[in-house]
Amino acid sequence: MIITDINAQKRKGRYNIYIDGTFYSGVDAETIIKAGFKVGKEVDKQTLEDVVLESETRSAFEKLLGLVSRQMYSRRDLEKKIFQYGYSAECVQKAIAKAEEYGYINDDLYAKLLVESKSLKSKKEVKNALFLKGISSSIIDEKVQVIDGEEEKNRAQIIAQKYMKNKQVDEKTMAGLYAYLARRGFAGDSISFVLRNYKFDGGNVNDWD
Repeated sequence: MIITDINAQKRKGRYNIYIDGTFYSGVDAETIIKAGFKVGKEVDKQTLEDVVLESETRSAFEKLLGLVSRQMYSRRDLEKKIFQYGYSAECVQKAIAKAEEYGYINDDLYAKLLVESKSLKSKKEVKNALFLKGISSSIIDEKVQVIDGEEEKNRAQIIAQKYMKNKQVDEKTMAGLYAYLARRGFAGDSISFVLRNYKFDGGNVNDWD
């Protein structure tokens, strides 16, 4: 297998490699230099595959750096983003591993910051948000511990105050408030606490489920 041509792409720093007169792949300039590629050089299939993988992995890592420079991502979300650029699974995994090594991906810190940003969410809502980001169950369980029973009630009370603005305290409104808080993932004891603060005694709120 002979390299018959190497020409520049429109994209700066990228080059097309032709093997035996046929386009083989695009690679970056660094890869060409490191591999010592030049027109007329003989190469084997494995070398070509290794070189292309290295180039694509470097490209995927550069894409990753561009993403994390703008915002923080969970590991899984970042994987999905990089895949959208058309890189192979092997390239993506290598790029992700390198990013983790350099500290650009940290699901523990990501989960902590997400919990802090969800100050008006129930514990259940926060856990679901973390789960959807691909955070491990062990990290989720650790980070949501800050939302204890008292904190949950406090959050429910703040949300209830917004819901009750300009509303009458009657059975219909209280039933609506109960349903609203329940949909938001608050437990029955937290909802009962909120209703008692409105001096409302409508019996067993669990009967409204």
